[in-house]
Amino acid sequence: MLPGALLPPESRNLLQLLKAETRPHHERAESVVRLMSPDLSLEGYRRHLEALHSLHAALESVIADRLGDQHPELLLPERWKLHLLREDLLALGHDEASLARLPGLTRAPSVPGVPEALGALYVLEGSTLGGQIILRHLVRHFEGQPVGRFAFFRAYGDAVGPMWKSFGEVLLRVCPEPALAPRVVRGAQEAFELFEARFREVNG
Repeated sequence: MLPGALLPPESRNLLQLLKAETRPHHERAESVVRLMSPDLSLEGYRRHLEALHSLHAALESVIADRLGDQHPELLLPERWKLHLLREDLLALGHDEASLARLPGLTRAPSVPGVPEALGALYVLEGSTLGGQIILRHLVRHFEGQPVGRFAFFRAYGDAVGPMWKSFGEVLLRVCPEPALAPRVVRGAQEAFELFEARFREVNG
């Protein structure tokens, strides 16, 4: 499902710009993800979640710092997914001590302000749509194996579509000025670049 497809026309301009301007970054990040491979091992799945853990730990923290509580309509506490990654990793054999020792990112996210934070959040939220395809694959691929409930990829469950739609609508209200659009785009591009770099470290 393409980002923006669930939104009313008046909410699509910035979403369409983000989609167009981040397409190469999105494609490069996706090219180094191995989750859909028929040869995916439990070890490979665990490494992927560990990489996501480092990305979400860094990005969720800086997004929360930049946005604070000034936009409650974004429903930020409901959108954080680091705790879901922790649940999945605990199911795969980690404990709290080993989770605390997981390496962070080699470089910190560059998110200087609210527009860039919204761009980074666009990437995190957009991933929940593609995550539904990945979820179906993982459920089939690891059937009968002790891998937990795939909490991260389940995300909002049946509310994935409505949560994406509400994000797009709020994004337009929070960042209505066209002059700010390039900064939102740059925040999204930076987030995709972080994902690409981290997955290249994991998958080579």
